[in-house]
Amino acid sequence: MNSGFSVCLVYPNRREVAESNLGFQKIFGELAKIPGTVCDRAYLPSAGDDPGGGITSLLFSKPLKEFDLIAFSVTFEMDSLNILKILDTSGIPLRSDERGDAIPVICAGGVAVTLNPEPLSDFFDFFVIGEGEAESGNSGESAVMRIVSSLSSSRGGDRRERLSILSEIDGIYVPSLYSVEYDDNGRITSRKALSGAPETIVRLINLDYSKSGMAQLDGFTSSIFGGSFLVETGKGCSQGCRFCAAGFIYRPVRHVSLEALLEKAGEGIRGESRIGLIGSAICEHPDIDKVYDRILSEGGKITVSSLRIGLAGRGTFERLKKGGAKSVTMAPETGSESLRRRINKPVTDKEIIDAVGMAAEAGILNVKLYFLFGLPGETEEDVAAIASLARRVRDRFVEMSKPHGRAGKISISVNPFVPKPFTPFQWEPFFDASALKKRSKLIRSEFGRESNIDISVESTRTAAAQAFLSLGDRLTGRLLMEIYGGKSWSEILKMKEAKNIYARRKDIGEILPWDFIDSGVERDYLVKEYRKSEKGETTSPCLPALSGCVRCGEFKGVCS
Repeated sequence: MNSGFSVCLVYPNRREVAESNLGFQKIFGELAKIPGTVCDRAYLPSAGDDPGGGITSLLFSKPLKEFDLIAFSVTFEMDSLNILKILDTSGIPLRSDERGDAIPVICAGGVAVTLNPEPLSDFFDFFVIGEGEAESGNSGESAVMRIVSSLSSSRGGDRRERLSILSEIDGIYVPSLYSVEYDDNGRITSRKALSGAPETIVRLINLDYSKSGMAQLDGFTSSIFGGSFLVETGKGCSQGCRFCAAGFIYRPVRHVSLEALLEKAGEGIRGESRIGLIGSAICEHPDIDKVYDRILSEGGKITVSSLRIGLAGRGTFERLKKGGAKSVTMAPETGSESLRRRINKPVTDKEIIDAVGMAAEAGILNVKLYFLFGLPGETEEDVAAIASLARRVRDRFVEMSKPHGRAGKISISVNPFVPKPFTPFQWEPFFDASALKKRSKLIRSEFGRESNIDISVESTRTAAAQAFLSLGDRLTGRLLMEIYGGKSWSEILKMKEAKNIYARRKDIGEILPWDFIDSGVERDYLVKEYRKSEKGETTSPCLPALSGCVRCGEFKGVCS
């Protein structure tokens, strides 16, 4: 390994999870292209593995603490404790203010910290807010390139000065350059930028993404997707479901061009034959049928991450079956149409039943359906309706699958709702713990032992922990240290300080931990959507185009 500036990209979970993440791969590719930079990667050791003297990188077996920059890619809030474990095992002080000049600079990017970096602010020197491959300012260089250039030229210098210089790069958030004050109830009373740091951090957006897209890199695998060659069809979703962070944080919606998709799919067909199409809005892509047809015409197989009910028609399921798909995933979200309107997902029961029926008719005999409970405005009748709808779906599915020689199987996954930043439900608390447990039991009892239906209900405590991390502030990091030190999640979640974070309804006018980030979606719009939810009113999808929204003519990803 040469003496160039060295970067280790770390995913705080197992290798098989990391290598199925295209965002992780994208940043690794960007780092590897920078002249004079040596890039490696590392992961959380698998269960039973002993890192011995510390975690080492994959390609060069180099200890993490010997790199110049350690960059974490954080997709899931629940990986927060894994981050602490990786740092601790590698002999790196957990708190950023305890690291001297000889310790590597530690940063994080990814959707979890783009939504809200504050719970991890004690542990990182800086964060990349948004898409690191995006051009930063008018430099003509990506944010990643500017970060490496800055740190490389200042290598060996004073840590504080190096971070202060980094804060001048668009999209870079250095938490030590800000002071935050709280009242006795955990509400933020003031937030101040220090030493000339910007008051607002503007999310980095790669507006050229549609021209190139993103696909699996050589040397990576996708075992979670059955070894498929992964190709992303776009970023974001125009539907505006009020619970969904992806529908807001990735605006404006960007569909990868047909030419780029066909090129990347072609690479995969030559090497793997099975193409895994992933994205928040696969069915919205204007040329998705052409993509399916090209893959099939070249002898490739197809798998998709999920399908949008109401947009996936008979032809979609027939193409997927021809492409070897054995199962599909869809998300009705709720059992009642009225609650679906509140969350701005106004699909009807008939559309859901018809979609599953079309899948079975095409010969796809395994369907997974996702539901939520604990949503704002939800009643026990709404919860009971999940089982009622599932039975109706099952009956149609079994009926339509009989010509194929066996009855189809429906897998139902029911998860507690977790409020997310930058959504219209960001002011909502996590549902009352005792009421949520009662509803979890109600779901299980309503299903009983139904034939041809498998059901799983996520732990309410796990969801509460996720809400604690999703909605957290700087106080969250201190409690996270207590968990890492041996306290249980149950102990922490019962504490007043923790409940003020995740179990309290926020006032519309109060300062939220993530308010210093300009996500590209105006706060007033989120408030408007919040109020419409209370009235059960829906909002039409935004219709994006490269020149702006087809409906409102603006390039904000929102419509009034």
